[in-house]
Amino acid sequence: MDKTKILIVDDNPDNIFALSELIKADDIELITANKPEQALSLLLDHDFALALLDVQMPEMSGFELAQFIRGIQKTRHLPIIFVTAQQQDQNIIFKGYESGAVDLMFKPLDPYIVRSKVQTFISLDRQNKLLKAKMDEVEFLRKRAEQANLSKSQFLANMSHEIRTPLASVLGFSDVLVQEDLGEEEKQDSLAAIRRNGELLLRLIDDILDLSKIEANQLHFMKSAFNFDDLLKDLSSTMSHRATDKGIALEIESNHRSGLYYNSDVERIKQVLLNLIGNAIKFTAQGSVKVHCSVQPDRNHHDRVIFEIRDTGIGISEEEAKKLFQPFSQADVSTRKRFGGTGLGLVISRELARSMGGDLKLISSVPGEGSFFEVSLLLEKAQGTTATIEQRAEALSKDVDLKGARILVVDDVSDNRLLIDRYMRNTHSEILQAANGMEAIEMMEDEDPDLILMDIQMPIMDGYETVRRIRAAGFTKPIIALTAHAMKEEGQKCMDAGCDGVLTKPARRKELLGKIQDVLDLQ
Repeated sequence: MDKTKILIVDDNPDNIFALSELIKADDIELITANKPEQALSLLLDHDFALALLDVQMPEMSGFELAQFIRGIQKTRHLPIIFVTAQQQDQNIIFKGYESGAVDLMFKPLDPYIVRSKVQTFISLDRQNKLLKAKMDEVEFLRKRAEQANLSKSQFLANMSHEIRTPLASVLGFSDVLVQEDLGEEEKQDSLAAIRRNGELLLRLIDDILDLSKIEANQLHFMKSAFNFDDLLKDLSSTMSHRATDKGIALEIESNHRSGLYYNSDVERIKQVLLNLIGNAIKFTAQGSVKVHCSVQPDRNHHDRVIFEIRDTGIGISEEEAKKLFQPFSQADVSTRKRFGGTGLGLVISRELARSMGGDLKLISSVPGEGSFFEVSLLLEKAQGTTATIEQRAEALSKDVDLKGARILVVDDVSDNRLLIDRYMRNTHSEILQAANGMEAIEMMEDEDPDLILMDIQMPIMDGYETVRRIRAAGFTKPIIALTAHAMKEEGQKCMDAGCDGVLTKPARRKELLGKIQDVLDLQ
């Protein structure tokens, strides 16, 4: 703790020495002056807890000095105690208080009283400093909260734009398909636009959900074996057209040997890399985006996989780089207006990379010249034969034969039931439908499905209760939950109710059929 400073002003050195001896302590720093002018200079250079002033001095009395002290902004509230050898009377006491003193001490001094009074003001000074520190902290937190609220407000306004833009395309092209007589090529173009913008909407929603999962420390991963070559091909095919549309070159190269298989969440890996490559393309008007991948053996059947992404884009200043990984922020407002985006991608990508044993870093960036990002991942080598993994991938790519399986679809939204019915075409399955949990339970009296696809949030009876009642009635065949809730605890709640698997809406056809094959053991 810093020492408490006390100022002693007296024209007599003997008086200064005597008073100093009375009040000296390890936690006190005594600073002395024998002239009022010297005292005023010291008051400007130091922060004192207390001033002890002699009253009778030749050049300026202690009363006059006190009035000067009270006239200075910095020392206006400094406690002053007069020390005097004058006879104690009402006039002296009144003049002392009128000059700004908080107390007077008359010689000869009582050592106990002097020390007690000094300690009282030292304690008050320390309490004031603690209070000021707390007030400064509160003010800092208040300003930070205001900035966070402003950032979130800007984010929400921007998110409204980001959602409405693809939504306008989805609704617009849907109207075109319904109302206009289109040729086959025009229909396919319209459908492609609807799908493309629908996927963009889904990514926006996933970003928001991922951010909430990060804040709740609930990010989760779905591990499965995948071919590393296929990952790089997917990245290239997905991003090449975007680079071509902007007239820039996209180069993806790797030093790895072919035939590598890893056991990890390939969709999460794609999420990170597509975000980084997408940003590089978005912020590059001319030149190129280069992606270099290197694979280094690591510990315990793992590889360290490093992706380096370099672009010749707008670059990032040092000040902007400090905010790069903060939620709800982009480099600046003009960047957001010019290029769009939510400002969540890098935040989420870094957390995903760290959750996979790696990291995401901005290595360097020069405004007007480009940026260099690096992402590292610790990936587990896939156990099992290459042939087995390839057979599984090939099976999912073909039309699935469900061998006459009878599937009960329980969902209160008719469009959702219709979609699953369309998904199941050419799978050699029979689809039964129920609009709510009670209807499903009644159907179970006459039907014996091989599988139930259960929506969770329904009126009359939700999916949790429906599953519990169906299980209590003795149904032992698989039940897959289909839920729009994307949080991990919701999935666990489904499993606790008696489900054999969980899929988050919107579930793609390939994903749904793969899960059905798993639970029916039809691979």
